[in-house]
Amino acid sequence: MIGHMASAASFEVVRRWTAPVVRELYRRERIPARVRWWLVADGMRDWYRLVARDLRPHLGDEAKPVMADLVARTLERRYEVLSGQCRHLPSRTRDQRSLALVMGGLYRMHGSSRGAWIFDSVGGAARGPVERLRAQRLVAPIAPDSRWRELAVHLGEWLVVLTEALPERLPRAQAIIADICFRAGVRFGEHARRTFGIGTGPSSGDPAADAIEALRMTEYLFRVNPKHWSETDTSRGSGYLEGTACPWYTRPGWDRMHCGIFGQFQSGICSVFGLDYHLSRTIPKHGGSTCRVDLQPLRIRRSADA
Repeated sequence: MIGHMASAASFEVVRRWTAPVVRELYRRERIPARVRWWLVADGMRDWYRLVARDLRPHLGDEAKPVMADLVARTLERRYEVLSGQCRHLPSRTRDQRSLALVMGGLYRMHGSSRGAWIFDSVGGAARGPVERLRAQRLVAPIAPDSRWRELAVHLGEWLVVLTEALPERLPRAQAIIADICFRAGVRFGEHARRTFGIGTGPSSGDPAADAIEALRMTEYLFRVNPKHWSETDTSRGSGYLEGTACPWYTRPGWDRMHCGIFGQFQSGICSVFGLDYHLSRTIPKHGGSTCRVDLQPLRIRRSADA
């Protein structure tokens, strides 16, 4: 018990020292490519686990097998693209284990036995040291920045697969996915506020700036709005964030519906800071080359709806 308390206290000291540094790296968007890859790999595994867990009330024990099937479709779509870009990767017809090993290497499955079920529908993750070594060798020629860029597309690709295939097994699937995304956004917003102190303390008087900072943490990692700009109005507690879209909207099957579903994740983040998130312009719906979101206090939307 005493040892556990000492470990917890040590962790808290480390967190207090490192959190400001990590927060500044996010603000400046200067996280090293290898770390961005690690974070997005962890983030994708977390998304799969979270959705499988939240689908359990609807699908019961089938939640994980269904999710594994949908992940398999996602990985198949991405392997087709990746193997065309990286000539050293074997074709799936010549090497049936290539997809599982390459994608397992990209997802860093060697360090996550807890998420091994994610690869059940592609023959399982690497088995034993020989396959793990081969997976690492297949991924090694791919630069860390390219690994990050590849995995950042998986989130959008997976949403396309979800909205195409899940309705076959679950009524109201799109509304359920949107609700899951909103709750995930709330959890992330609370985590960002608690871990990095965003939106807390006497110096915080601009909730829109706080929300935009938290939004940019996830956008930065998943390459949303690579070029972006924003403005806030402290007198009204409002603001906007605009940028050059995301790497997903050009993928087959993506349309404005998907922007709205993922927008619920961002909406959940903003709600933590007392703000309403309105997706006012998207490239799939409005054309052009930028997307924009407007933020305003939740009470304004409530009074307008009354």
